[in-house]
Amino acid sequence: MSPATAGGKTVLCVDDTPYVLQMLEMFLTAVGYRVLSASNGRDALQVASSFTLSAAVLDYEMPDLSGLEVARVLKHDHPNLPILMYSAHPQKEEVKQAGVVDVYVQKEQPQALVMELTRLLGDTPPILVRRRFPRFNVSSEFTLRPTGRTSAEHVHGLMTDLAEGGCGGNLDRAILPGELVALAFGVPNCDLRLELSARVRYRNAASHGFEFVDLTAAQQQDLKRCLEVLATG
Repeated sequence: MSPATAGGKTVLCVDDTPYVLQMLEMFLTAVGYRVLSASNGRDALQVASSFTLSAAVLDYEMPDLSGLEVARVLKHDHPNLPILMYSAHPQKEEVKQAGVVDVYVQKEQPQALVMELTRLLGDTPPILVRRRFPRFNVSSEFTLRPTGRTSAEHVHGLMTDLAEGGCGGNLDRAILPGELVALAFGVPNCDLRLELSARVRYRNAASHGFEFVDLTAAQQQDLKRCLEVLATG
């Protein structure tokens, strides 16, 4: 079990794949939920007995106890607890007939999961789509510093693409998905010289993806001007 650092309502996320748990924590904490994670059904039930939950997000296929078995126990103990099944497979008939799952979402639709969760909890749906411009292949050195660490060192990298909503690049050390960073870079033939607040969206070997958060109006305008320069080439 690993709690993510966020306030608000508490959501239990259960999946036996570590990357999926990281992604769920990233998405849900970004919109204000506190996340408790478990990698199997038995740990999930222990968490549910120790904390007051607002909702639960369950993987369907897990060793030991399946997501449906966990859902049955949770609904028996907490009849009003919203339960979302988050699966890589189409919804099975046994899940439809069980009467314990409120929403079923396939794993290629993480934004749909967030929207369904906010609907069930009566919260205002977040604005999740940030990338309204295409991504551009660029090559530029950049640096970042993690903002959530007590002793944050600067990390160096090479940017490989840029968009209004984020960028991607290769770093000289690993930064975990979900971390907040302050990112500074320069693009050739562009006046963009900013330190942007960003969240690590994914990590794949040395490659990282970042999503910009909380852009100021001035930063947004500078970023758009930079993208216009790249678009006209």
